[in-house]
Amino acid sequence: MSREQPLPSRAGEADHLYVDALGVTVRIDLDGVPPADRVSIGEAWSGARHDEATLAAAIVSPRPRFLSDETMSDLSTQVTLSALSARRGDLWLVHAGAIADDDGRVVLFSGRSGMGKTTLMSSLARDYAYVSDESVGVAPDGSVLPYRKPLSIVDGAGRAKKQVSPRGLGLRDLPPTPLRLHAVVVLDRQPRSTEAALEPLDIADAVAAIAPQCSYLAELPRPLETMIGHVSAVGGALRLRYAEAADVLPLIRDLFAAPRPASREPIVSQRAEATRGASGFTRTPVVDAVTLSGARLALLRRTPDDETTIHLVDGIGPVLWRAADGASFDDLVAAAVHAHGEPRGGDARDAVRAALTALCDAGLIAERP
Repeated sequence: MSREQPLPSRAGEADHLYVDALGVTVRIDLDGVPPADRVSIGEAWSGARHDEATLAAAIVSPRPRFLSDETMSDLSTQVTLSALSARRGDLWLVHAGAIADDDGRVVLFSGRSGMGKTTLMSSLARDYAYVSDESVGVAPDGSVLPYRKPLSIVDGAGRAKKQVSPRGLGLRDLPPTPLRLHAVVVLDRQPRSTEAALEPLDIADAVAAIAPQCSYLAELPRPLETMIGHVSAVGGALRLRYAEAADVLPLIRDLFAAPRPASREPIVSQRAEATRGASGFTRTPVVDAVTLSGARLALLRRTPDDETTIHLVDGIGPVLWRAADGASFDDLVAAAVHAHGEPRGGDARDAVRAALTALCDAGLIAERP
């Protein structure tokens, strides 16, 4: 791809603008857009805009060419998807909001839709720098790539979302220093909660909460180990229980004030390939597999419709999964008894049958004739 060159402008308005998203450049093509609308788009993207002509990873354009709230929202989605696609397999990409302090330390807030990321970033980024309200990219060394897109704000009537620039909301600019991950927070917004609180999150619960919010996780080398490594490097994940964004600032001040020494979460990589050519109970393909503390097993699996799902297996499940290498039912019973002993007040065969049924229903083990 050749280096993009600026096109001639008309009536003082450029035919395109460049925005930085997760460390790549996306060009927004404004050809045919009325001058006043070009100004509106430029203002909305002012937090991510840079004026130097540079190599563009993707080119997007407003659809249709006249502006509306829906057009601006669609344009934001186009830029986001283009940037995510360009960084797939390169960065740990999390659907998250993020803020940074003056030293470049970043707190990442992961949460599914409805957890209040945009509202929370709109509140916290008046005291700290706005990094993103949508997607955060973390490099292998822990550095963070910002995405200062417009924020989607519900208008006064509560009917439509408008794309508003960080500047338009009075949010702070990035500090003049590289950004590095300082903490990973999982949002748990509870409207009836009485008091905001931060609490440590077990690694298995963190994996279960964060993995579904990752983009192109399966494209990373050793994706589960990579994700867990980033979380462990900042002292493990935290859960933020809160009702209102205004109640969170004191907790975040304390979080920045305290050191976040790396935790030592023991993880052991497991064979991820399926058993081939064997009869009996066999493992099905998974993208990645690791054993966590407490002998729990985390599996990342790609479904037939190319979605990725996370499975957390405990009890006798990890033993059965590892032993399913063309094993008979009796072989699996023997492996479970060897690892865990005979169950108290029950029958080992019944326990294995129940666990095996759950693993087969989840598509993690299959029985071959």
